[in-house]
Amino acid sequence: MKLHFSPEELKLIADILLNQGDPAGLLDRIMANDLTFDFTELDQLRDLLVAAWTNSSTEVAACLDPQTKTKLEARQATLESMIDRVTETCAMF
Repeated sequence: MKLHFSPEELKLIADILLNQGDPAGLLDRIMANDLTFDFTELDQLRDLLVAAWTNSSTEVAACLDPQTKTKLEARQATLESMIDRVTETCAMF
């Protein structure tokens, strides 16, 4: 199954993989814009995105600076959109 992400979303995925680890070895493929995944890889990507969203929620709740909070909320919204797309793709298998 092939997914499409914007360059900013691909960068976000790469940052998540660098920070949280890359157990499925997806980073090289993300960097090469090869987004053809099997179900297991999609499921692992969804888990990583959900974990990043959860971390982002914690950061938003703790953030006191309005400008930083706005940026974190935008990141969280992007993650939600990405999670939705990956979940839809998983459901198509």
